[in-house]
Order: sequence, then C-alpha cells, then structure tokens
Amino acid sequence: MENADSAQSVRVAVNIRPLITPELLIGCTDCISVVPGEPQVQIGSHSFTYDYLYGSTGQSSSAIYDDCVAPLVDALFNAYNATVLAYGQTGSGKTYTMGTDYNGDRSSGGIIPKVMETIFKRVETMKNSTEFCIRVSFIEIFKEEVYDLLDPNVSKGEVTSATKITLPNRVPIQIRETLHGGITLAGVAEPEVKTKEEMASYLSSGSLSRATGSTNMNSQSSRSHAIFTITMEQKKGDDILCAKFHLVDLAGSERAKRTGADGMRLKEGIHINKGLLALGNVISALGDEKKRKEGGHVPYRDSKLTRLLQDSLGGNSKTVMIACVSPADSNAEETLNTLKYSNRARNIQNKATINRDPVAAQVQTMRNQIEQLQAELLFYRGDASGPFDEIQILKHKISLLEASNAELKQELKRQQVTSESFVQRALDAQVERDRLILKIESVRNGNSWDEVDSNSNQDYDLVKSYVSKIQILERELLRLKSPKSMSSSHLVECADYDDDEYGLKDALFNHGDEFPSDCNAKAGELPDMEDDEKELEHSSLQEKLDKELKELDRNLEQKEAEMKLYSNSDTSIIRHHYEKKLLEMEQEKKILQKEIEKLKFNLTNISSTSDDGAQKLKQDYLQKWNSLEAQVSELKKKQEAQTQALKQKQKTDEATKQLQDEIQRIKAQKVHLQNKIKQESEQFRLWKVSREKEVLQLKKEGRRNEYEMHKLLALNQRQKMVLQRKSEEASMATKRLKELLESRRASSRETMGVGGGSGPGVQALVKAIEHELEVTVRVHEVRSEYERQIQESDPKESESSGSDGNRRREGENLEVRWCGLQLLEDANRGSFVSERYA
Repeated sequence: MENADSAQSVRVAVNIRPLITPELLIGCTDCISVVPGEPQVQIGSHSFTYDYLYGSTGQSSSAIYDDCVAPLVDALFNAYNATVLAYGQTGSGKTYTMGTDYNGDRSSGGIIPKVMETIFKRVETMKNSTEFCIRVSFIEIFKEEVYDLLDPNVSKGEVTSATKITLPNRVPIQIRETLHGGITLAGVAEPEVKTKEEMASYLSSGSLSRATGSTNMNSQSSRSHAIFTITMEQKKGDDILCAKFHLVDLAGSERAKRTGADGMRLKEGIHINKGLLALGNVISALGDEKKRKEGGHVPYRDSKLTRLLQDSLGGNSKTVMIACVSPADSNAEETLNTLKYSNRARNIQNKATINRDPVAAQVQTMRNQIEQLQAELLFYRGDASGPFDEIQILKHKISLLEASNAELKQELKRQQVTSESFVQRALDAQVERDRLILKIESVRNGNSWDEVDSNSNQDYDLVKSYVSKIQILERELLRLKSPKSMSSSHLVECADYDDDEYGLKDALFNHGDEFPSDCNAKAGELPDMEDDEKELEHSSLQEKLDKELKELDRNLEQKEAEMKLYSNSDTSIIRHHYEKKLLEMEQEKKILQKEIEKLKFNLTNISSTSDDGAQKLKQDYLQKWNSLEAQVSELKKKQEAQTQALKQKQKTDEATKQLQDEIQRIKAQKVHLQNKIKQESEQFRLWKVSREKEVLQLKKEGRRNEYEMHKLLALNQRQKMVLQRKSEEASMATKRLKELLESRRASSRETMGVGGGSGPGVQALVKAIEHELEVTVRVHEVRSEYERQIQESDPKESESSGSDGNRRREGENLEVRWCGLQLLEDANRGSFVSERYA
C-alpha cells in the first residue's frame, strides 16, 4: 500500500424513521426536533450536530445514497477501502436502510442494491481499459461466533415463525491477522460474480440463512450482526489494485423488559448488547482526542465485531456511519444513547490509503529501472566512452541498492527484536495457562486452595526457570541435552514412585492428607517441557533455514536482474556494431594511405621541376599530405578506442557467463535447501506425532495413579474412623467391666458382713441371686459384642491393605476386652461360691 492521504474523520448521518403503526396506536409522539436548514437535532435539553440529517423535517431518506454512499463507491474504484455502518436500537430501520433483505424487488431497495447497480454500470464503461475481478462474502456474528452465510457445505435449516434454526454443521470462522497487520477470515467463501443479478442472488441466499427472530418490539428482529463485503481487483497493465467495500448491518440494542425476551431470545440479546458495548467502548476510545494523542489503548479485541471493524474505525478505510433512530417518545432513552455515540464517532480519524499489490508495485519499479538503464545504454552506444559510463552508472545503482539493503537489514533486526519480545510474552502466557490448568485439576481432585496455591507456585517457579533456560540457550542448540537428561531423570523418579506399590501405600497411611501430589504433576509437566524444547529447537532451525532460503532468493533475484540487464543490452548487436566500425575505419585508413602514397609520388615528380607553378602545386600537395596524415592519426586513435570497447564488451560477456553459472549454482543450493526444509519438517512432524502419543500415555498413567492414590487415601480415612470408633467402644466396655467388678466386690463384702452378724437369711439370698443374674446378663452382652466385632473385622482385613500397626492396635483392644471378660467371669464364679458356702 502506498500513496497515503491525510487523515479523514468518520462521516456520520442520522436517519429518523417515521412513527410506525404500533407506536401510533399507543399514542406515541415525536421526541426529536430538527433545526431547519441545518444537520442538527434536539432531544430534550440535548443538541447534536452531524454531517447529514435525513427523515422528519430534514432531507428525504432517498438522498442517503447520493450524499453519503456514492462518494465511497468512487473511492472503491480508486482502490480505497470503504465502509457503511448502520447503527441503532432494535426496530429503528437499520436492515431496511441497508437493504440487507433485498429480494430483487426495486421497491424494497436500500443502500446495498444501489451500490451493486452503480458498480456494474461503471465496470461496463471501463472494461475496455481495465480488467476487473469482483468477489463477495457474507458473514454474520451470532452469539459471538462468526459464521459464513455463503458456505455451500451448510444445508439450510427449517424456518419457524420465531427464528431460523441454526444447524449443528455450521462451523465458526476463525479470525486471523496478516503479516502486515490486516484482519482476514480463514476459510470464508468468496465467490466471483460477473453480473448484478449474480451478486443479488448471493445477497438473497445469505439473508435467508441469517438468524432472525420475533420480539415485542420487532416481528423480524435481526439476531446477529451482518457484514456484506465486496472485494474489487483492478488490473491496468502491470498495475494491480485491490480494495474492499464493507456494508455492515448491526443487530439493534435492546432491553429485555421491553422486548419481552426470555430463554434463548434473552441469551441472544445479551450477546448482541455485549458486542455493541464493545463497539461503544472503541468509539469512546477513538473519539477522545486526549487519549488518541497520548496513544491510549483501543479495546478492539474485546469483541469479534470490533476486531472485524478495526480498519473501518481508526484504520485504513473511508467510513460513513448511519445512525438509525426512532422518533417515538417511548424510545427516547435509547435514541439519546444512539445520538451520543454517533456524535462521538465524528471525532474518529481514519487514514485511508490506496491499496496496491506490493509484488506488482515492486515489479513495476524494477521494470522502470530496466527501461531507464536500456535507454542510457542506447544513448551511449555510438560513443567509444559508452561502456565505461555505463559501468559507472551501474556502480552507482549498485551503491544505492546496497544502501537500501543495509536499511532493510536494520529494519529486519528491529522486527526480530520485536518478534522475540512477542515470543517471550507468548511463553509467559503459556506458562500461566499451564499453571492455571494444573491448579484447576488439583481443586477438582479435592485438594484445598492453600495446598493448590503452594504447589502451583512451586510448579510455576519450576516452569519459569525452564523457560528462562530455554531463552538463554536458544542459540546454542547443542547444549540443550542437559535439560533433556534432567527431565528424563525426573520422569524415572516418578516412574519409581508408580512401580513401588508398597512404598506408595506406606506413604499414604503414614502421612495421610499430607502426601504430595507433585509426582503426577511433574510426570505430566516435564514431557511438555521437553516438547517445548524440541519445538523451540525445530523453530530455530526452521528460522535459520528460512533465512538462508530468503538470502538465496535475494541473491538469485539480484543475479537474475543483472543477467537480464546484460541480456537486454543485446551483446551481439553491439559487437557487430563495433566490428563494422572497425572495418569502416580500416577501409578509410587504406584509402587515406593510398592518397598519401599518390601525393608522395606527385611531390617527387614536382620536386624535379623549378618553375613557380610547380612550387605552388607542391605547397598544396604538402598541405593536403599533412591533412591526410592528421586524419590517419585520428583514425588510429578511434580504432584503438573501438578495440578497447570491444575488449570491454568481451569482458562483459565473460561476466554474463559467470552470472549464469552463479545463478545455476544458487538455484541448485535453493533446491537442496528446500529439500532439507521439507525433510526437517517431515521429521519434526513424525516426532511430534510420537511425542503426542507418549504424552497421552503418560497422562493416562498419571490419571490412573492419581485415582489409585485418592482411593487409598479414602480407604485409609475410613479405617481411621472405624479404629477410632472401636477404640472408644473398647474403652467404654473396659470401664463398664471395671464398674461391674467393683460393684460385685462391694456386694460380696455386704453379703459376708450380713452373714457374720446374723447368719444367712432369705433376704440376703434373694439379693445375691438378683446380683448374680445382673452380672450374668452383663457378661453375655460383652461376649456378644466381642463376637460381633470379630465378625466385622474379618472382611475389612481382607479388603484393606492398611498398615500392620493399625491391625495390631485393634487386636490388642480386643484382647484387653476378652481378658476383662474372663476376669469378670472368674470373679463372678468366685463370689458366687463364697456367698453360697459362706
């Protein structure tokens, strides 16, 4: 692109539609007043001035095309990008104004049908002098995804009264950025059109595929932002011009309270308002003169809509914004917001440039240089000093080209520094992304936030250190083996942890919740580090090979240009010219020598006579002789100069042959280098496939180990709870046994005291029997509890692979309780016997 023009502001037009029937039925009145003869509107206490004003008491809406859009069509034919943007609330007439729903009926027109008609009329008048190629594309932004409305692979969905159903086979289009900073859509359909009718058919078919729906404010509300793009390529001789005309029909801003939207309609409205909010933020940032001068950030990337309109707002385009508003007082608030944003858009500065194919421009420049050199060569061809002057001119051209080459090398270095900074930022973003992924996985696996933060910080530092090492050793590829071996050692260490089943289980039961989860994390992370190192190594090698290939291409172009220069000079004609000159000079020299010999002979005859006439004739002959001698001397000088020029031309021929040999050698090197690049790419692809398989296998193993670990942790926790409960029950049973023994001894002493004082009685015997029954019941309960615990502990011991210490403690508790039971029975029998035979 070249021929930059001065900055131009975005032109803003306001189109006020008339009141519609539903508004009249509810008694709405105009809330907008127009200043007569001025493009100025007033709403309440606010007043706004624009470039154009249509509708109401202003100009007729039919003049929008002639005033606003026709100059943009002229700019399109002059290779300038152009954009028409319709902005406003839902139901304000944007689609009607743009003509996006054009179906071939002239009465349903709009801006787009008039643009199509004007373009093809002018193409018809210019087709004899200019070759045109016109392509169209039609996309929509629906729920923050870009879809191609002209995609031939997408079948049409069923249309209901509420909406047009979007089929699942619609694939979103990806937004890409070109090398020169432009925005492009990957894989979007751009069919070539030859006639207006063909273009209209694509517009109609795309409009049928566009998402629309019914709300309380608009029965056919657009649910997506639509962009119809006309791309025009012009070829005038060797000059190629290419420009684009974007016709944008935005979905209207809406409020759920007024539209009555719910469910899917509500979600669509949220996405629409989100995109329009991002557009408003971009307009605010570009319209603020202070921020613009300070180079403030413009949030183009907040929405795909603003990303696609980046050139149209503050970029390489001539832009007209049409603000469509409703005059009804019920829409006063939305109308005021639209007028505010539109007024702010007038401060946006665009810098449109002529879009010329850079390759064609470079070819044209080189051809002009060749023609200039050929003209200079023809000018000096007749003079003996011509070849030397030609060499001086070529040397001067070479010096200029070398200076330009040095400047380009400096620019390349600056771009490389910028690229390295972007690579660093990308690596930092990748590290942060991986850290967040690990953090999310850890939280999902049940770890606490404190543990996740500490582990993620350690992992982040580890990854950061590896990234810094990779950056430092990027140009020393042979020394990358050390980090690889280090990564391998860590992988072996983690593999040992996986293979040591008993060690892992002991660690789980000994440490419980404190068991670290770094092993699996590192096992999944270190292969990624090794892959990054390999990819950096491959990218560095590819960059080096690409540089060599570009250097070969540059040398080849230079040699071919020199070769073409030499070939264009027509060496055979020049040689023939010089040889012919030499022959003519030789013949002229012979003629002069014959005349000199004849004069010598005449002088000899005259010298023998002594009359005055003879002496006078002798003087004439002598003068003529001297003149002929001077001519002969001059011819000899010219002959020597021509001989020297012929020798110089022979040297030029030798240089031409050397250039041919050099070109062949460079071509051979280029083929070899291309094969090497292809081989390296294939090897890297195969390695990448194998590494992806290995990484998937490692991740699978890591997930399985992590699952086993959590399973063992859960089992360990359950065993702890069971053992704690059993210990509490055992202590309670022991306490009860002690209480029974104490009560039994006390009862025995009381019985013995009664018998010693007054002898055994009936009342004492009854008490002893009751106490014996109570003790027997308690013993039976303890025995049943013991047997139940024995039965419960057997299946758990078969399932669990817990530690031997826990089993030993449980067994000791059971033994204590069993011993207590035996003691109780013995004491019971002893006391009963003593009481019975006392």
